[in-house]
Amino acid sequence: MSSATLRFGLQPDEGGHYLLVQLLGVAKTMEFLMRKRVVSGEEALELGLVHEAVEPERLMDRAMELATELANGPQVAMRLLKRSIYNAAEQNIMEAFDDIATKTAISDHHPDSREGIAAFRDKRPPKFNAWLEE
Repeated sequence: MSSATLRFGLQPDEGGHYLLVQLLGVAKTMEFLMRKRVVSGEEALELGLVHEAVEPERLMDRAMELATELANGPQVAMRLLKRSIYNAAEQNIMEAFDDIATKTAISDHHPDSREGIAAFRDKRPPKFNAWLEE
């Protein structure tokens, strides 16, 4: 989603305006989109639009570091948690508890959780996602 879309007479699609309102509030989103602002990496970080800013020459290396970290994580648990985090934005606390309890029942019995516990016990890094290779 880009504030530049209005420059071409287009709407910010795929819910970008909604996400900005949740993150920045109505007034900042209105100013950001209506004035077609382009922000620097530092300002995007300050606004909470990104979680990290790096120098341009370091961008690809850092992106690959993050991608590798996420790819090596427990995929099922991460996907379930990601959905729970998004759901929590729209739920009250009891609904959030029910949601995470349901997902915990799945992840607690997944091969990745057994590997994570064994790796902790053996004081070694976990080897998640072996089940993908079977």
